Amino acid sequence: MKRLGILLVISAFTIAVFIQMNITGNTTSATTDEVKEGYKFPKKVKAVIDKSCYGCHSEKGKSDDAKEALRWDLMDEYDKSKLVSVMDEIIEVVEKQEMPPKKMLEKKPDLKPSEKEYETLAKWAEKEADKLLD
Repeated sequence: MKRLGILLVISAFTIAVFIQMNITGNTTSATTDEVKEGYKFPKKVKAVIDKSCYGCHSEKGKSDDAKEALRWDLMDEYDKSKLVSVMDEIIEVVEKQEMPPKKMLEKKPDLKPSEKEYETLAKWAEKEADKLLD
């Protein structure tokens, strides 16, 4: 009987851990709060990134292609030329509204940024690129 109680406690704990890890494949629970202290995002930009980008473009993302393209959690490690390149790519992708990918939006339409959110991200990336080039 005592073993059964211990087994139930362990089972409940394991289930809670898996639920917290969100094993359903939704990686969007990751946020830029995990980004090292070196790179700061404005509050509104951070909100868009957390909602629509960070789940795939971070260490916790499941797509190697997404992680190769951009890692928000490594932004503070990029040199100036890499950052300029990243900002240019962000501007292009945002203007074409290519991210999040259509396949992802079919599964999770709530990840799609609003027009204002796309604009916020593009303006921020343009401003960052300009600062880097000065």
